[in-house]
Amino acid sequence: MPARTAADAGDSLLLRIILSDEDGPSSRGEDPFQRTPPPTATGPGDGDLRHLPLTAALESLPTHRVLYEVGALDEFRRTCDNLYQRVRALFFLYAIHRFHFPERRAAISPGDADGQDDSAHECDAEEGGRERYVFCPKGYAALLDRRFDESIDYFLASVPTSSSGTLSIDSHTEERRGVGSGDGRTGLYASPQRTSLISRMDYCRSDSAATTTSVDNSSYRRYSSPRGDGGDVHFSRRSPPSGACGSTAGSPPGKRFGPRYDPDETFLLPSDATSSALARGYRSLAFQTLADQVQDSVRGHPGNEWMFQTTSVGDHPLRFADELLGPSGGGGELPTLLEKTPVRMDISHSCWSDIFFLGMDFPEAARVINCSVDLAVVSLQDGVEHPAPTPPIECRLRLTTENPGTIRLKSVDLESEVLLTKVSQVFDYGADYLGLLKGGLVASGIVPSGLERCGDDVPMCDLIAAMLVCSPEECRYGLELVTTVKNIPKGSRLAVSTNLLGSIIAVCMRATGQTGNMTGTLTEEERRLVAARAILGEWLGGSGGGWQDSGGVWPGLKLIHGVKSRPGDPEFGVSRGRLLPRHHLFSRDEAPPSLLEGLERCLVLVHGGMAQNVGPVLEMVTEKYLLREEEEWIARHRSMEIFDDILSALRHGDIKAIGSLATENFFGPIRSVIPWASNVYTETLIARVQAKYGSKFWGFWMLGGCSGGGMGFIFDPDSKKDALYGLGSIMLNTKREMECSLPFAMDPVVFDYSVNENGTIAELDCSGNRTPTGKCRRPEQTRDLEVLLDDLEFDASEQEQIRSDLLRGSIGLSRNRLPPSTILTDVTAEDVILVNRNTTADSTRNVGIDALSAGEVGIVTLAAGVGSRWTNGAGVVKALNPFCCLGNDYRSFLDVHLAKNRRISKQTGSFPLPHAVTTSWVTDGPIRSYAETNDDIPLYISKGRSIGVRMIPMLRDLKFAWQEQSKQKLDEQAEKVRDSIKSALMSWAESSGEGADYTDNIPSQCLCPVGHWYEVPNLLLNGTLARMLRDRPQLKVLMLHNIDTIGADVDPSLLGKFLETGSTLAYEVVPRCIDDMGGGLCRVNGKPRLVEGFALPSEDDELKLSYYNSLTTWINVDGLLSLFGLDRQDILAKSEKIPDAIHAFSRRVPTYVTIKEVKKRWGHGQEDIHPVAQYEKLWGDMTSVENVDCSYFVVPRSRGQQLKDPAQLDEWSRDSSAAALDSICEWSK
Repeated sequence: MPARTAADAGDSLLLRIILSDEDGPSSRGEDPFQRTPPPTATGPGDGDLRHLPLTAALESLPTHRVLYEVGALDEFRRTCDNLYQRVRALFFLYAIHRFHFPERRAAISPGDADGQDDSAHECDAEEGGRERYVFCPKGYAALLDRRFDESIDYFLASVPTSSSGTLSIDSHTEERRGVGSGDGRTGLYASPQRTSLISRMDYCRSDSAATTTSVDNSSYRRYSSPRGDGGDVHFSRRSPPSGACGSTAGSPPGKRFGPRYDPDETFLLPSDATSSALARGYRSLAFQTLADQVQDSVRGHPGNEWMFQTTSVGDHPLRFADELLGPSGGGGELPTLLEKTPVRMDISHSCWSDIFFLGMDFPEAARVINCSVDLAVVSLQDGVEHPAPTPPIECRLRLTTENPGTIRLKSVDLESEVLLTKVSQVFDYGADYLGLLKGGLVASGIVPSGLERCGDDVPMCDLIAAMLVCSPEECRYGLELVTTVKNIPKGSRLAVSTNLLGSIIAVCMRATGQTGNMTGTLTEEERRLVAARAILGEWLGGSGGGWQDSGGVWPGLKLIHGVKSRPGDPEFGVSRGRLLPRHHLFSRDEAPPSLLEGLERCLVLVHGGMAQNVGPVLEMVTEKYLLREEEEWIARHRSMEIFDDILSALRHGDIKAIGSLATENFFGPIRSVIPWASNVYTETLIARVQAKYGSKFWGFWMLGGCSGGGMGFIFDPDSKKDALYGLGSIMLNTKREMECSLPFAMDPVVFDYSVNENGTIAELDCSGNRTPTGKCRRPEQTRDLEVLLDDLEFDASEQEQIRSDLLRGSIGLSRNRLPPSTILTDVTAEDVILVNRNTTADSTRNVGIDALSAGEVGIVTLAAGVGSRWTNGAGVVKALNPFCCLGNDYRSFLDVHLAKNRRISKQTGSFPLPHAVTTSWVTDGPIRSYAETNDDIPLYISKGRSIGVRMIPMLRDLKFAWQEQSKQKLDEQAEKVRDSIKSALMSWAESSGEGADYTDNIPSQCLCPVGHWYEVPNLLLNGTLARMLRDRPQLKVLMLHNIDTIGADVDPSLLGKFLETGSTLAYEVVPRCIDDMGGGLCRVNGKPRLVEGFALPSEDDELKLSYYNSLTTWINVDGLLSLFGLDRQDILAKSEKIPDAIHAFSRRVPTYVTIKEVKKRWGHGQEDIHPVAQYEKLWGDMTSVENVDCSYFVVPRSRGQQLKDPAQLDEWSRDSSAAALDSICEWSK
């Protein structure tokens, strides 16, 4: 199909943007050293139109027209062969449904300005069926099964029965923003309000030091052009060029894509729920499309094709080199082939320009400078000399007579080894710690990928014999591969895993004659093949990084840059750039020898102790690149300019300038593209280093995907020796202060380093030296668990009863479910009360204001948890986690909740509301310390008295969780790895003893709260409610909320409505979106109540439910006490009947078994993630108890949304939620 151009876009503005000239003014050409042209104001030319931000384009279009654009985009992406155009169309569709349509619904629904559409949450599920569903079940099943195209079709087909309304030009009044819109932009349609979540710390150029200052980042940042013209570089926010929005006057003749825009046509606006499902489908399809192209490019790279075509060991083309059999042809001690490989250190990656898609679409901007380095760990003890830096990665390969016909894999640093006797075992990547070594065997060709499709379980002896050219019966040798990584912790951002994989592949290629020389360095083409196969190996292992990560295979300092695709490349005709870049080794003119010597004298490399998953960061970079939003696009161009300046500084050997530019790059472009690349720990370190070293501190740079792990600090050379030790002390002290609130994997480490001028290099060792030994697993410093349980007055009898029930099968995951005979339906309009600013009378709000002014209201924040999902089981105090920047500073969850308390108290002229914070033994100490620093809001710390010991899960529960409960299916290879890991974990559970206490970890990971139902009774048991009543006798109402329900505040309208209902409890629910899985509000046998997701009789039942539980609850204090058979006097007098009353009531609340994840840390930042079982009673089940009078308030999503995963934060900052939160906070500083 001939390539489409902008002339084919017809009336669609968004298609014109996608199809605009690919080589606009931002194109730098083929020379990677040529300076980058600056971004220009958006004008009528196609090259500029291509970079028009999506938001800027949509702000000029009414919703009727946006619906037309959506249809044109969907039709286009189905037939487009160009990778960039198809993927950008998918991201446009995702962003419109996820961010823009919610704002448009509010704008065109004057009676419902919060975007809630009570009638929009029901749609027909099956043709001719009577059941009503919020989400099409077939579409949801296809989504989980990665049939994204199919899921999108199902969701689109459901729009007619689930739409928010029918739109034509005259069917609604849609207001544009007027003169007083706040940001000065007028005449534009509604768009989501983005919130900058960058801290106040900024970079200012200085001749004397890398200086940071506090600035106001409340508005978009502008980066001054360094070209001396004094002007700001920015895009103008204006309406699209004449003729772009509907008019086709002046367009070239010829076939246009899709139908013309018809102003008289009627369009359907999807419901919130359907839009959220479509958004997820489009985004998932976009990333799957990118992944498929990467895999195709890797498979098609010259030298890789044969590995996928070899499906029989008899067809194996490789043979072991004769040198491995020694000079006597196999007699005596056999030689060992030793590969030594450095790691790579970034100097700049131009805002993650090495991610595959950016390099394949915008190769001119894809430029990285990195350096191959050897490392040594610096001892922080005075007087202890550290060894000289050496290549940190070693791989040893040899033939051995010890286990003929097998492959033995061993990792010295991981203390793990395995003997492979079947070919199929190589492809079981998640069965042990050696998945990377297995991936290297496959990617190198020793075990070709095509053998995975072999129907028979081939003995490894057959493969070894084929490579030795003998029969299996004559095979006298086995293969041994041993790897060592010397003291580099996980999360170093030095691409250790990729370079280890490259080292494995290189040594295996040498051993099988795939290189010109068995020893020495590699040729350029051999290095390129190793890099391509390393990408293949990472994909096989279910992971992946950027194309610069294998930089350690090359020597010294190099510029790695994208290259345009040409005929013969697998990418030609599909993308503008190739998958793999070029590696340019700097000449003496481009980087004099004094430069590298200067870097060694000035740079201190460190590992800050944090190990984070950078996968979501890389996805966000891709998304932001395609959407071209203004701030990120300006930042990307500024990073390109900084890169040019770094090249100039390298040429002149100016280390100080490099430090200054690296610092500016971090505080400017990097944080603007991805705020989550920074964190309070990193910025505190920088501030403290600056304070200690002043003008001797020359700069900071971030290594890899985000900071907190691998980082670099540049000092005056006279100060480096002191900084080697001083920086370690600063990091350790800062880590001690923050380790309760941030997920540290280990204590910080300082490295000494030297530039490696060889790259990966091999030698043949005939001395008989055997495998090196090492010790990696170190026991954690733990407090005796039994002593701690005694201190906590642990109820061992209840634990034994739970264990007995679990072993007997009377409780378990399958038993959590309501009986199959349960009649479950969605609630009706009569079951809920819609509460927002347009449905609440002023008189109701005044009732709430009066109650606040009278001091009748308090707050209860549930903060006993350690954020299992937030940190993947790391065990931090989630309440104190500084999750984002608001008000120009880092804020924890508890900071935010107190800021809302402060504002509502000030707004209503009342005293600060009494604020109770519930804790567990893990969170109590840190939260009490935090409370001591708060002097303007009365905090009541309610320590939980209910605790349990986690247990080894039952195999039947693991099978139920993994096999019978629906989960999002992963990419094909990642899914294989996940299945393999599950199998290994089931073996772990069986060998550890099903139902046994989980005690092989630190106490904070072994103990658990037993559900948030207990937190309210604990207020009665531990005297917290009594103290609140004594201090505030008029207290009548408590607002209870979870720590991560971040938008909930004591809103006078909701308070007034609760008082008017007279209910004992009122739960807040939000309209359901696709990610809100885990139960909700429904009718159970005719009674409205909340049901947890794991308690639903069928998983499809959840798709029927219109509303999701936020858990925020309004509590009538006297009504609640009455339920327990108590009154105020009992509480104030600490009556002895309180425990019995609560215990009796607790028997009316169901107990669930759940599976959680915990981390067991060991070695140098290594982590095992174990599934554990725990039992819980949940607060929402109060609605299931007879004679409890409950109401249900439907509130805006910005109020009820829960933040459970850090990956949510980017969307949260872009969909107006963060802006809504900031508007209801009063910051103390």
